[in-house]
Amino acid sequence: MTEDERRAYEEQDGREGVERRDFLKILGGSFAAMASGCDLHAPREKIVPYARQIEGQTPGLARWYASTCAGCAAACGVLVKSRDGRPIKMEGNPDHPLSRGGLCARGQATVLDLYDSERLKNPLSAGAAASWASLDAGVEKALAEAKRQGRKVRVLSQTVPSPALDAAVAEFCARHGAERVIYDEPSFAAILEAHRLTRGRAVLPRYRFENARAIASFDADFLGAWLSPVEFTKSWSARRKPDGKMSWHAQFESRMSVTGANADLRAAVKPSDMLATVVELSRLVAERLGRAAPAHVAGKTPVAHEVLRRTAEALAAAHGEALVVSGSSDSAVQRAVNGLNETLGAYGRTVDVAHPSYQRRGETGALDRLIAEMERGEVGALIVFEANPCYDHSRAEAFTAALAKVGALVSLTQRRDETATHAAFVATTPHALETWGDARPAAGVHSLVQPLIEPLYDSRSIIESLLAWSGQAVTAHDYVRGQWLKTVYPRHKGGGSFDAFWDQALERGVVSIDAPAEAHGALRAEALSGLKSARAAAAAGEFELDAYASVAMFDGRQANNPWLQELPDPVTKVTWGNVALFSPADAKRLGVEDGRMVRLSAGTRAIDLPACVQPGQADGVVAAALGYGRPSAGPIAANLPTRKLLPIEVDPPGGADIFPLASGSALSVAVLEQTSALARTQLMDSLTEPFTGRERPIIQEASLEEYRKLAPAEGVPENEAGMWPKHDYKGHKWGMAINLTSCTGCAGCVVACTAENNVPVVGKAEVRKSREMHWIRLDRYYGGDEPETNPTVAFQPMLCQHCDDAPCETVCPVAATTHSTEGLNMQVYNRCVGTRYCANNCPYKVRRFNWFDYAHDDLTQNMVLNPDVTVRTRGVMEKCSFCVQRINSAKFQAAEDGRAVVDGDVTPACAQSCPADAIVFGDMNDPKSRVARTARENHSFRVLEELGVGPSVFYGIKVRNAQVRKS
Repeated sequence: MTEDERRAYEEQDGREGVERRDFLKILGGSFAAMASGCDLHAPREKIVPYARQIEGQTPGLARWYASTCAGCAAACGVLVKSRDGRPIKMEGNPDHPLSRGGLCARGQATVLDLYDSERLKNPLSAGAAASWASLDAGVEKALAEAKRQGRKVRVLSQTVPSPALDAAVAEFCARHGAERVIYDEPSFAAILEAHRLTRGRAVLPRYRFENARAIASFDADFLGAWLSPVEFTKSWSARRKPDGKMSWHAQFESRMSVTGANADLRAAVKPSDMLATVVELSRLVAERLGRAAPAHVAGKTPVAHEVLRRTAEALAAAHGEALVVSGSSDSAVQRAVNGLNETLGAYGRTVDVAHPSYQRRGETGALDRLIAEMERGEVGALIVFEANPCYDHSRAEAFTAALAKVGALVSLTQRRDETATHAAFVATTPHALETWGDARPAAGVHSLVQPLIEPLYDSRSIIESLLAWSGQAVTAHDYVRGQWLKTVYPRHKGGGSFDAFWDQALERGVVSIDAPAEAHGALRAEALSGLKSARAAAAAGEFELDAYASVAMFDGRQANNPWLQELPDPVTKVTWGNVALFSPADAKRLGVEDGRMVRLSAGTRAIDLPACVQPGQADGVVAAALGYGRPSAGPIAANLPTRKLLPIEVDPPGGADIFPLASGSALSVAVLEQTSALARTQLMDSLTEPFTGRERPIIQEASLEEYRKLAPAEGVPENEAGMWPKHDYKGHKWGMAINLTSCTGCAGCVVACTAENNVPVVGKAEVRKSREMHWIRLDRYYGGDEPETNPTVAFQPMLCQHCDDAPCETVCPVAATTHSTEGLNMQVYNRCVGTRYCANNCPYKVRRFNWFDYAHDDLTQNMVLNPDVTVRTRGVMEKCSFCVQRINSAKFQAAEDGRAVVDGDVTPACAQSCPADAIVFGDMNDPKSRVARTARENHSFRVLEELGVGPSVFYGIKVRNAQVRKS
């Protein structure tokens, strides 16, 4: 045992050492407890009845409510599970036309944000607790003073696609002569600006991936964190069916993203070369279609001509069913993309500007203009909500400095973030599960936000605060309802009274109406002439920065969420902080390896980060995730749970803030002497054995051409002969099928499982020791002929395989690991003595051991725990249970209904939230069930089935719409 481990054990036990006499007492007591069958680990618990029964609530039964996710501006529809008045689980709403039942990792984690004890407990005035009356008086005085001085009032926010909130802001602005400023970071202003220049109206299109037969993406991680990833994953995966229609996808990007990892063809391109690449592709497409090139630019792309030729042929062949998207913040790149989409006939088919998206509305240079006003002393009052401009923008330092010349800053926020610390007044806002609201993410789609719990703290909704400062005492519920009566109900064609319409909207959570097509002009060819990249190429010895939004942290708004901090990045597999990603060639030239600290500098700004070598990254590029480096956001964001075990001067707590370097300037890189071990969950990146050179068939792959030449599958693969007689499953036999072609590696299943099954968070130090507790992990493997410069990537969800002849069951000395009559590998927690023999004997390495009693001291955070799942204690083994609590619940419901359990009654948490619909669960004994048909018809295989253990999880072959090159 190391010194750090010894201290940790002592802290949990509440003593600094053990005397010999005490040790003998404990040992004797342990033997006595074992003899009597007692569980030494079980904590004492009390059952306390309600003093007053909750109206309409049946104890022990869950209730579901439809609402809207507030994790980002995508505004996906959700169903929220409530137990005894506590929201404990988020699921996708299948009735929502955009998200269609899927939910991403950040959406799953928003329920934990509700129970964050670091949230503000009351409003603040001059940094001290205040009443709402005194705060309102102070704000109204500040607004009056600004008017008296003839200074401006500004309202600043990021995009919030809420018509009701927009209306409240408009009323506030009308009352005080204010103007609203909207910005987004990461910014989508270049897309809006490009459409203003090329089509006469600043609009963000809806990208219809479900209609696309060929896709080209330029630095748009649409399967990861770009714009509306759940919607796009649903649409993209719908066309990735090797037995039916399978789209073709090319990705041009500077780093290996989730989207690039799933592409059929991929090329690494620096940001400064993106414009030349789009323009050259446009020329080749126009040549094949017999048209004039839509755009011209000086410069030459470094992308191989063969790659561009193949892409141009695929796009041209799919004319009318082709789609090109770009995540670039360069307006010139976006204009070139618009011209290419026009050539391909994409507008009106795969690019919908008549029924646009409202998920991002940030204006070009909006925050820059506001900062200029602030620096001139023209702003007398500044209202900020749903934004943190002192952190989440490349000009955060300038904004913070300019606040000194602002009369009064009013921050409406849930927590004391970087902006709120500078505010004269802080109006505490509730979580989305505590308040009323609405959303309109796209034309014709209106959804409701409804509360499931009384506000835990003294908070007030943004709508109510803005209306209060406008002289109106209106509740958010009444205001939202009134707005829907005026704007949504008249356009609803269902008929009936408004009360009936409102009740139905609350029940379904979303209303779809026929939105009139918004007018837009034809392409303006002059907007495509003289294009010049806004991103200058870095000088020799310097690097370009790709500051990207990650799947877990996005822009940092959920930095204090432990589920997301411990979520491994799907590509790098790094947790608890960001890293500086280098290509293998650049790493070799600089002499850096994983964990070596580097200093990234641009002008007077510099940050230190551990390096990480990333295959597939463009040379000359450093990539780093946004959203980290927020020590004031809370102890989780600051990495305090494990900070005492780290060398603080080497390991930046909670990563580093990349926003100050995200202005587009070239970077210089200095290699430091210090090192910092990365907290990674996967160390083996290849399936090739290092000594024999043989490739292990953990994942089976094929090109689309090879797949369609395979003989038709004949039934479900049978178990190999084992050491024991075969089980005779007379009733149900539960099994799972996972489609590797559909799985994008988005990690939504990981957080869904964590939320459903009370999976603990262990912290950075424990992850470094490979002690993470996730019941399902996403293995990521590199392959191909160019494993360093341009590897192929495959993701594989790996969980307990629930083997028929499970090797873990035979080695447990106390029969804590058993086999059920329905094929489940069961774990009996109160029988487990923690020998860990089962983990050693598991060939899939999916069993988890509780080295400590993990973090259940926060009583507020404990409210998120699922009462249907036992909370495990120290010394106990745990692993995936196939969500046995959901199986039992379905049985109880079927018995109450007087029927048998049918296909679809049971859906594990991982399958329910998967945006790609890659996971199917059901009864293998029912030949008509989806899982049995999927395993039977999709050329399924089982991992390590040559061992004869009989796994119950079937994997569909990973199929690419291109010839697979073997490593």
